[in-house]
Amino acid sequence: MSPIEPVPSLRRLRAFEAVARLSSLSAAAQVLRLTQPALTHSIGQLEAEIGTRLFERKPEGSFLTEAGHSFHRRTLRFFAQVEDALWRATGQTGEAVQGLAMRLGSAHLRNLLAIWRTGSFRAAAQSLGISEPSLQRPARDMEQLLAITLFRRAAAGWTVTETGDDLARRMSLAMGEIRSGALEAGGRQENRPHLRIGVLALAPRILVTKASAFLLTHYPHHRIEIVEGPYERLARDLNDGLLDILIGALRAPSSYPELGEEIFFEDPYQLACRKDHPMTQQVPAKPEHLNGFNWIFPTSELPRRAVLDTLISDWALTAPVQFETNCLTTITALLADSDRLSILSRGHIALDSRLAGIDLALPHPPRHVGLTLRRNWLPTAVQDTFLRELRKAAKSLSVQQ
Repeated sequence: MSPIEPVPSLRRLRAFEAVARLSSLSAAAQVLRLTQPALTHSIGQLEAEIGTRLFERKPEGSFLTEAGHSFHRRTLRFFAQVEDALWRATGQTGEAVQGLAMRLGSAHLRNLLAIWRTGSFRAAAQSLGISEPSLQRPARDMEQLLAITLFRRAAAGWTVTETGDDLARRMSLAMGEIRSGALEAGGRQENRPHLRIGVLALAPRILVTKASAFLLTHYPHHRIEIVEGPYERLARDLNDGLLDILIGALRAPSSYPELGEEIFFEDPYQLACRKDHPMTQQVPAKPEHLNGFNWIFPTSELPRRAVLDTLISDWALTAPVQFETNCLTTITALLADSDRLSILSRGHIALDSRLAGIDLALPHPPRHVGLTLRRNWLPTAVQDTFLRELRKAAKSLSVQQ
């Protein structure tokens, strides 16, 4: 189950944006149709929540601090993305979609996102610690407000429709702007990772290690969260905003149109064995030399499995499957302790002193290692530092290869 993150107060964000735009509490109060004390209270609550001052109060007006300027940029991106999400869901444009955005409440977003994350009304209510009727009322009110169907009945109960799924995903990404804004403003964010990285199985770990070491040396109070897993899960999490970046083999094009890819270097597949394996003595190595050895097969969802299956068929190899696994640690341990063969990336083999590559060209499409990002993602200064060091490490590694 994906984590349920707090939803920012839209009322406070609207109050902040209006004061920031008008540099005046009284003018903003008139625009929002609030009393000045109520508006001042909202701004104070937001500053307390973030943990830093956003305005300098002077006789001639209220002016953004340096932290306030940073947070204002993120707030504008947040509301722009909310309006874009509503436009895509409803087809409304201009003042109509702006009106919908103004009428949207935090409870609407909180409940929609909880249902989207957990998969049902019942699970969402449990995750939020509220009754199911208390969850349903804002959810149904949001349907009426937008005049679209957001929820449908399924085997597990009521869940989101396809439209609801896309709307929730885009709202979740918009909320990421507020989290980033709070980080940039220097507020209290001790319990949140400042960078969430997805790493694929054969991604060169040295890239992440070097960039992380540099970042945490210069920003010792920051946190990095690293998640390993298969491409489809990590790419979905990146697309949904649960990850900031994804490192590893590129899929060109990505499974998701809103994800972009950046090539670091080519890292083709290679047949792998232990160091001092009999195959390392075959010079030149030929396909028929592979017969008689047992194999460790990648599982069927991994790209290198299709490459290996094709080779075995084309080269007419006898290749009994003794092990089938997607666990890289298991594969390398089995290779290092036996005469078994498998298929890994050239870069991974080179970085493991226990392994050797077999000098046989494997015909397969070019395989590139690189970075996958959301196209509209705006990294914080700290995240940008990590990216700079990551690219530097990738350039150094590509030169060595």
